[in-house]
Amino acid sequence: MEKIDTSSKIHVSAEIPEAELRHQIAALPRLNFIHVDHTKQSQSPQDNIITLARRDPALKAKLVLMANAGFHLYVLRDGVSSMVHHRRIPTLWRQVVVGEVTVDKNGVFSKLTPALDASDAPRLLVVFSAVAATMYTPSLMRHFEQNFATIAKYVTRNTHILRIVDLGGVLGSFYLNSNTLPDNERNIQARIAETAAQLGVNTENIVLYGTSKGGTAAAFHALQRGWRGVAVDPIVSDEHYVKKHRDLHFTLGTFPVPKQQRFTELADNVHPDARLSVICSSRSPQYPYITDKLIQPFRDRFLFLNSENPEIRIHPDVGPKTLPHTLSQLNLYLAGLEAPTGLWTVY
Repeated sequence: MEKIDTSSKIHVSAEIPEAELRHQIAALPRLNFIHVDHTKQSQSPQDNIITLARRDPALKAKLVLMANAGFHLYVLRDGVSSMVHHRRIPTLWRQVVVGEVTVDKNGVFSKLTPALDASDAPRLLVVFSAVAATMYTPSLMRHFEQNFATIAKYVTRNTHILRIVDLGGVLGSFYLNSNTLPDNERNIQARIAETAAQLGVNTENIVLYGTSKGGTAAAFHALQRGWRGVAVDPIVSDEHYVKKHRDLHFTLGTFPVPKQQRFTELADNVHPDARLSVICSSRSPQYPYITDKLIQPFRDRFLFLNSENPEIRIHPDVGPKTLPHTLSQLNLYLAGLEAPTGLWTVY
């Protein structure tokens, strides 16, 4: 591994003018760390640059600037938020240092759990993370939420499980191209394809799965690359979170195009081998967007299960309240079977 100059760092105040911060970043092409002192702005010891940026538009602009330059918040210490450049993560993040997470030549971080018995027709299940439960945690683990940690118990013994880290942007790139990682889609697909090849998994036995943000990834990459995908209440538009929740996911200014445009573009270029099952709910605010971007154009081609479970009240309820349907679709694809098509109402 290339030796990195760990002395390449700057210390700035949260009050630094945006233009000056931009100048300092540009002046140091091998800048690895930015330490932002926001002691004066903090209202509690738990405040970090992300939580403060939610309240301060000027600080948000500076956070977006740093994110687009490749910096990720990784720790909070005594009123100082420390940002690390993407290239420095492999020698800093404990999960990588101890070998739990690996990083490939394209900077894609992932964790592989081998199958219990892969001697016969191995499968590969790719799990994409949802937005972290503690959304604005300063830890890099906000990019690697361990959704369905026990999933290995509920799939066939010949299934390898690959979990991919969602870096880029402020809270992640939703596994799409972002200003931070403009080749993210291609690199993620390369990681999946290379892993499958190394494990002897045939293309038709690659299955993608995710909920919410992870569902975005499962749907997008399955459609684009021709894999099997199970997407639970995928976020296919930024509109709801931008307009009703003041850009909750920090997508404004961190992506070249919004998700709704990306999925519109994809609709005309879906891989002929793609298979997709979408578990959603008319009780979720995501349903109108899923209807527009997925159900209407693909109702006759893929499967859509609309859960009317009365316990679903908000978007985060969909995943846990529809788990039996998710498992049915995952194991259907892992068994090499075909899902029916159409829009069906389930409980």
